[in-house]
Amino acid sequence: MTKRTIPVDAVGPIALDLTMHTGTIHLAVDPVLKQARVELTTDADAGPSADAIRDTDVSLAGQNLTVRVSDTAGGAAGSTTVSVNGSTVTFSGGRGVRIDGGNIHVSGHGGGKVFINGREVTPDGPAGPALTPITLTAYLPAESVALVSTHSAKTVVTGELARLDFDATSGNLTAERIGELDATVTSGKVLVSDVTGSLTANVTSGYFAVGAYSGHDARLTLTSGQARMAATSKASGRMSVGVTSGQAYITGAAHLNVRRRATSGYVQVS
Repeated sequence: MTKRTIPVDAVGPIALDLTMHTGTIHLAVDPVLKQARVELTTDADAGPSADAIRDTDVSLAGQNLTVRVSDTAGGAAGSTTVSVNGSTVTFSGGRGVRIDGGNIHVSGHGGGKVFINGREVTPDGPAGPALTPITLTAYLPAESVALVSTHSAKTVVTGELARLDFDATSGNLTAERIGELDATVTSGKVLVSDVTGSLTANVTSGYFAVGAYSGHDARLTLTSGQARMAATSKASGRMSVGVTSGQAYITGAAHLNVRRRATSGYVQVS
C-alpha cells in the first residue's frame, strides 16, 4: 500500500481546489475539526498509481489549498468526448482511434498503445503494471468550500459543505448537505440530499437529483438526461428549468417563481 498524508498549515475553514481524474474522492466535513488534512492511498506499493500519489502537487496560499493529482491515464488535454446512452469515448492527442467494422485501430505519434483498466496490452509490447484505484480523503473544518474537477472519479461528500463547484465527465457525486452548488456534468450522476443555498446545474446525458432544495435561486439546464428535485417550504425566489431531449420533475415548487422551457423534452412542476 502507498499512503501520503498532507497536513494543512491553516486553522479554520479552507477553500479546496482539487483536480483528480479517476479514483474516489471523499470530502469529509467535521464541525469539530480545526485544521484540514488530505490523505491519498492506493493498494499498490509501486506503479502508476503509487507514482501519481508521490507526484501530487500541493500548494497553500492563506486559506486556499490547491491539490493536483497526477493523471495515471496520461491526461485528456485537448480531447473530444462522445457520449451515447451513458457511455463515453474520448479521443485525444495525435491522430487517435478509428473504429471500422468492429475493429479498433489506434494510431499516434511514435505508434499507439492499448490500455485496459490502466494495464498496457499493446501487441508485441510489455504488459504494464496494473492500475490500482487512488482514494483521496480531505478532512475539512466546517464552513469549508471546494472546487472539484474530475473525469470519472466517484465523489462523496459527508457532512455539510458550504459550497461545491463540481465539474465532471462520467463522474458521480453523492452528497449529504451542500450550501451553494454549481455542477457541470456529462454522462454522470449527481445525488444530493439537501441544498440550502443557490443552485446551478448543467447536465448532459446524466442524472441529477436533489432530495430537498431550500435555496433562493435555482437554475437547471438539462440535455438528454433526467432530473428530479423537491423544493421545501423554505425555498424562495426564482427557479429556472430548461430541458432539451430530457425529463425534469420538480415538486413542492408551487410557491416559487418558476420559468420553464422544454425542447423535445418534458418539464413537470408541482
